[in-house]
Amino acid sequence: MNILIKTLLILILFIPKGLAQTKGDIKNIKEEYSSITKLLEQDKLTALALENKCNSNGQTEAFLTFYYNNDNLVHIQHTYAEGHSSYTNHYYINDNKLFFYFSEHESWRWDYEGTPKEQGFTNEIWTYDEQRIYFVKEVPIKCLRKAYTEKSVDQPNKGETTLSEAKKNKEVDCDKNSMKLILKKYQLLLTFQKSTTQNICDISFE
Repeated sequence: MNILIKTLLILILFIPKGLAQTKGDIKNIKEEYSSITKLLEQDKLTALALENKCNSNGQTEAFLTFYYNNDNLVHIQHTYAEGHSSYTNHYYINDNKLFFYFSEHESWRWDYEGTPKEQGFTNEIWTYDEQRIYFVKEVPIKCLRKAYTEKSVDQPNKGETTLSEAKKNKEVDCDKNSMKLILKKYQLLLTFQKSTTQNICDISFE
């Protein structure tokens, strides 16, 4: 009985402390994210933008933008668009450390089956995949994911709340290999700030 009581006491003393610390870290990350987002929306950050058409037909494009607050890098946005698909990765930075990562992948296809023959034009089906990762000292502490589809025929009927806002995130395991790739990509993007020879079309999104 004494052993059971001691075990319960240990759980009470230590588990909540770890949970509270993680919640505190998440709160701080959200506050810093909101601060940077607000500056972006108010156009108060200095931007260094790189753009390249990656093939002659213009179907593939790459964009890389660095955002600075008083010469301090706070945000990187990397977009790669090809045909019916586009990928955008957002990196949020504080004190030269990545603290939040947000990725968006969207693609579309024609909705032949769901389009009435008499309509005169073909509807579209859009597919979205979003990933959010919270970092503390560039170590992931929480990973979220959401995936959803949206038909163009439904868009005029939706309210002010977007489908992305209505769809809940699902907490997932922070895969070690995926985290290493994200951090490696982040370090690679940093080198493009002063490079004049590197081609942003060569940056892989795999």
